Amino acid sequence: MTKILTTIGPASDGKKLKYFINNSDFIRFNMSHNVISWHKKNIDQVKKINPNKLILVDIPGIKPRTLNKKPIFIKKSKQIKFSYKVLKKKNNVILLSSPLPKIKKNSKFFYLSDGIFEFKNLSIKNRILTGISCQNFILNSKKGLNIPFSIYNDKIQEKLYFLFLKKLKKKYPKLIFISKIENYLGYKNRKDIIQNSDAIMIDRGDLAAEVGISKLSECSENIIIDAKSIGKSVIIATENLNSLIYNKIPTKSEVMNIDYYLQKKIDYLMLSDETTISKNSKSTVRWLSNYLKIKKSKKTQISLLKIEEIIKNFKDQTLVVFSKKGYFYDRVSSYEFKNLVLFTENVKLKKVLQLKRNSDSILIKFPKKYLYSFLYENIKRYKEVIFKDNKFAYLVNVIFPREHSRANTTSIIQEKDFLR
Repeated sequence: MTKILTTIGPASDGKKLKYFINNSDFIRFNMSHNVISWHKKNIDQVKKINPNKLILVDIPGIKPRTLNKKPIFIKKSKQIKFSYKVLKKKNNVILLSSPLPKIKKNSKFFYLSDGIFEFKNLSIKNRILTGISCQNFILNSKKGLNIPFSIYNDKIQEKLYFLFLKKLKKKYPKLIFISKIENYLGYKNRKDIIQNSDAIMIDRGDLAAEVGISKLSECSENIIIDAKSIGKSVIIATENLNSLIYNKIPTKSEVMNIDYYLQKKIDYLMLSDETTISKNSKSTVRWLSNYLKIKKSKKTQISLLKIEEIIKNFKDQTLVVFSKKGYFYDRVSSYEFKNLVLFTENVKLKKVLQLKRNSDSILIKFPKKYLYSFLYENIKRYKEVIFKDNKFAYLVNVIFPREHSRANTTSIIQEKDFLR
C-alpha cells in the first residue's frame, strides 16, 4: 500500500503535531523554510511522541530562492530583476539566496515557485536575471527560481554539502539518504543518483520547470522505472492534493493523478503546502488516508483471486496440495499438471481423483496443531509418489479450509530434504 509523507509547517506544528504523527507514515521538515530552532523544537517533539517515527530532514540545495521577507504583489507585464548581489537601484529587484546557475541553452521563459509563476526571459547579464511577469500574483518568501536546463556549480555544492554529508554518514551510519531529482542534470544522471541513494524523491514542480512541462511525464516515468528496477523506494512530491488547501473535495485530475501513481506502485505520496500552510491540513490527510485504504481493499480482493493464476503456471510441474475439505481443488480442477498429489479428508474427492489422469489422492486426517510436522511427515511418507518424475515439486497448503478458500502458502520442496 502506498503511504503518506506529511510535511510539517505552521498549519501542523506544536499541539497539532500529534495528529499528523499518528496519521502519517513519514514526517518531513523542509529546511528551506523557517529557522533551525523551530525545526529542532518540532523534531524533538516528534521523537517524544513517537521515537520510531521516520523523519525526513530536507536539506536545501544551491537553487536560488527569493529573499523577500514579506509577500510581494507582482503585476502582469511588470519587469523584475533577480540578483544575488545587492544593487544600487533597488526598485523592482528581488534578491536571491544563491548565485544564478549556468544556462545550457537559452529559454524564452523562467519560473518561480515550482513552475507556478511564469516570466518572459529578457536577459541574463552581469549575473542579473531580468524578466517580465506573465500574470498577476503574490510572491511569498523563499520561493525557488527555476531556469530551464540550468547547470548548477558542483564545486559550490561539494563545498557546502559533501563534507557535511560524509560526516553525517560516518557519525550516523544508520541514517538513510534520499536524493531529490528536480532538474535537468539530476534527470540526466538519474541512474548514478539512484544507485547511490537509499530512496528517490521526484520533485515534479522543479523538474517540470527545468526540463519543460511537456517532458514531465516521460522523465517521471523513467525515474520510477530505473528506481524500481533496483528496488529503490520512490516518493512523489509537489501538488498531489493542492486543491484541498481551499476545498473539501479534490479535483478529478488530482484523483486520476493519484491513481496513476498507485498503478506505478509508488511508495509515498508527499503532502507539502497541503499540510504546511492549509487550514484544511487535517482533513487533507484524512481524505488521502481513507482513499488509500479504499484502494488497498479493492487491490486485496483482486490479489486474492490471482492465486489460481499463479497455480496455472505450475501445469507442467508436480503439484502437492494439502486441502482438508477439498474446496481449493475445485478452483484448479480444470488445470492439467504433470502430476497432482492431493492430501485430503474428503472421501468423495479421493474417489473422483482416482478417475483422473496424472493424479494421486491420499486420504488423511488433518491435525489441529503441529501442522508443519504433519506436512513434513506425510511428504516424507509419500515421497516416492510425489518425486517419481521430478526431484522437486510445488507445495500448496490450505491452512484454514472453507468454501471458496484459497491457498494460504505455496512453496517449493525438494526430494533431498525428505530422505532421512
